[in-house]
Amino acid sequence: MIRPDRSLLSNLRSQAMIKTRVEMPQETYCFMATNASTWFYSEPEHRAFLLEERVNHTFWSNRIGGLYLDCTSETPPFKMTGEWHGEPVGIDWIPNNYFRLTTTPGKNADLLIVGIKEILGFVPTISYVDRDGQISAEWYVKQAEQRIQDIQGNPNYRDIKRYKR
Repeated sequence: MIRPDRSLLSNLRSQAMIKTRVEMPQETYCFMATNASTWFYSEPEHRAFLLEERVNHTFWSNRIGGLYLDCTSETPPFKMTGEWHGEPVGIDWIPNNYFRLTTTPGKNADLLIVGIKEILGFVPTISYVDRDGQISAEWYVKQAEQRIQDIQGNPNYRDIKRYKR
């Protein structure tokens, strides 16, 4: 039986624990985190690369692999677009206010809604299909009832679904 060298194992363990860090101006450092607390529940950096890293890693760590989102707006409302399983995906949000997913209706949309529910820690407020045939699901921290009234009173939206917390 061959036993690995203990110092080699120790070295490999310490390398695996190294955190990713990105050098920022004025010699400050920002550690990549894989949860919504760094980009939804608080104001993230206004840099496209860092937003992409944070959001993509959050999705990947919550088992939504194969999704890569590109940042199209690095100021609130933040916007990202990409593709997942051949379907277009768009998200936008204002930190600690709302989060919106827009994609093609179907099984993959349902899976994304469930995944984002786990990422944000609460169920969506409302979902609907717009006149372009895209489904949108929205999570609201603030002013949820006002948004529900806006959607329900608009003939451009169909298949409206309210979610209960």
